[in-house]
Amino acid sequence: MNKSIPANYIRTALVLSLVISLTIHFSLMTTVLFEQGHRHRDDYFTLPFFVYEFFTTFVVATVVFFMNYFLIPPFDVRKKINLKKTVISLIVTFVAVTMLLFAFLGLRNVFHFNINLHRHTEELFSRNYFGAAIAYVSLIIIHLLRLKKHMELENEKLRNESLQSQFESLKNQLSPHFLFNSLTALKTLIDDSPVQAKQYVNHLSQVLRYTLQRNRKQLVTLAEELEFTESYIFLLKIRYDENLRVSMKIKEGTKNLLLPPLTIQTLVENAVKHNEISKDFPLTIHIETTETELLVKNKIQQKMTPEEGTGIGLTNLSKLLRIIGEKNIIISRNEDVFSVEVPFLKPEK
Repeated sequence: MNKSIPANYIRTALVLSLVISLTIHFSLMTTVLFEQGHRHRDDYFTLPFFVYEFFTTFVVATVVFFMNYFLIPPFDVRKKINLKKTVISLIVTFVAVTMLLFAFLGLRNVFHFNINLHRHTEELFSRNYFGAAIAYVSLIIIHLLRLKKHMELENEKLRNESLQSQFESLKNQLSPHFLFNSLTALKTLIDDSPVQAKQYVNHLSQVLRYTLQRNRKQLVTLAEELEFTESYIFLLKIRYDENLRVSMKIKEGTKNLLLPPLTIQTLVENAVKHNEISKDFPLTIHIETTETELLVKNKIQQKMTPEEGTGIGLTNLSKLLRIIGEKNIIISRNEDVFSVEVPFLKPEK
């Protein structure tokens, strides 16, 4: 793990320390530059004294920036600032600044400034504690600005990932292969069962409409997903007849929980695509829920000629869950069963 301080942070810390020092000692600086001749009997307004004061505050602010980089890293948005870290950081900062100021008191005696030592000691501590506070607040502001920028980038990434996922799902639904199979099945149904053909058209239109409309949302309810899934499974069962079976066990109270759009369709499509489905090898897909997750699993029935796939469906679903809710899907595979667990996201209150 790299513990070094980034160059851009070093530059930022030095510039801010310089600004803090100039701000705090601006009055003294103007006195030294423009009024020194009127106060020739007081060593308090000499250039060496100003340099001493300026250097003291600059070092204190710089130490606060550099030391707290490791305690509350302002550039690492993955490490959140909590109360415990803040309290520890403040205590360490206070102790370090106090030790520095006592060291500077010893250095002051070397120059033999003609000043009121007691009054100057109080002023030295108050000014530099104030400078340290400004540096500390600046550190927090840097962290918050970085966090804001990170969140904006993550939201933009989420939108891109969501659009890509929706596009891939739509492309799969509208692919020539899908439409060819759908229209072939529809043609057969028109001749053999006009009533079922009408149902098929209704379900096909619902599948296409849902796929087109879901790109407007980042999350949908489980109830919406299940309604869409029924139409999608209806189309699949027309193609595979009784060779494809879907078992659903939906726990009470989970239908208002949230998922990325087309989650169930992605998992069902993955099972259909990669497994043998025939009279001799019927496939059963189990869709179940617990209070916290959706589980889709099936028995592994390897095809004689496996279909090539990009794996983009499960990959995008995993990315979306990590970005939206900082959660991960769990993919399990043994000799007999393939399963995917997708954590629910609770609705906002």
